Amino acid sequence: MPPRRRERPAFDPFAHLLTAVEDQAITDFSVIEARFIAAMSAFDTEIARPGGEWTSGDNQGKGKFFNELTARLLQNLTGLPIIQRGKRPGVLLDNVDVDLCFPPDGAPLVIAETKMLGTPQHPRNETSQHVRGRRGASDLPKRIREIALNVIDLKLAAPEGRAEPIGDIATWIQRQPPAFYALFGLRLADNYDHEQLVAQAQMLNNSYANGVGLVLYRPTDITTPAGRTTYERVRPPRGLALDDALRRMAREIRAAADH
Repeated sequence: MPPRRRERPAFDPFAHLLTAVEDQAITDFSVIEARFIAAMSAFDTEIARPGGEWTSGDNQGKGKFFNELTARLLQNLTGLPIIQRGKRPGVLLDNVDVDLCFPPDGAPLVIAETKMLGTPQHPRNETSQHVRGRRGASDLPKRIREIALNVIDLKLAAPEGRAEPIGDIATWIQRQPPAFYALFGLRLADNYDHEQLVAQAQMLNNSYANGVGLVLYRPTDITTPAGRTTYERVRPPRGLALDDALRRMAREIRAAADH
């Protein structure tokens, strides 16, 4: 059996931002968005550094950080515990992975999927990958298919799902617990990537999700190594900002806690 890869220590800009959210009881992502994008830039600079020690596997650290960050923002918004990276029983699957979940125990009432997509070109992929890096649009359709299966499975597993006829599937998905939200941090490689990612997010928002929250950022200059990992904010479409989804989630969580 090959040796297990040693996990890299916490990335300082991520750790400092998580500490700030907790210590300052921050509830709005917009307050820390500039710091978040700067942290993404610093992280991806290490990923893309020629001769660096970071591998493409280290990129998973961004997803773990985003999961932790959104959980802390939600906990500050609600004053209630949010379970991270747990499992809940389904009907088709024995255990369904859930990135964020409320309540901590029992049948889930509000859940979320958190994902970071889009990466710069890694030095070891210079001959096989375009200089712009990997488009998030290349991976989001697969994630949406996984989401569709998991959401339907958890809704079928809920007591109401087993007791009531489905009828119109679109209406059933929107009304049947658990409420589902998709939260994405997306590096936009180019205009095509931007258009495709927004279109897919809007489709998800109008189908399987009760809400979608986006954090969008893009390289300032795709023609230079430094510019490819120096990022600027891109405004999401109206109603699809991360804060929009988090506030809706918080309302649903507080309502569920009151029952």
